[in-house]
Amino acid sequence: MAFKSPHVSLVSFSIEIGKDGTSNVMQIETDLHLNTRHPSYDAAAVERLVCDAQAYLAGNADQITQIRLVSNRGGQT
Repeated sequence: MAFKSPHVSLVSFSIEIGKDGTSNVMQIETDLHLNTRHPSYDAAAVERLVCDAQAYLAGNADQITQIRLVSNRGGQT
């Protein structure tokens, strides 16, 4: 099932390798500012994205173990 949520521009997958093993990671790129100090930070929109991501992870835990949110907005303060 594809991940869908407002403010999502790209979803990609990667594998992270550490000394304790590997993790399947879903990376979500968003047009939201994730820096709480930025004047355009929208707490409600970020919270919705986090909730949507957590629900997706709960339903797909057999395929992914982590989700990373990345802002594609410049000008973080």
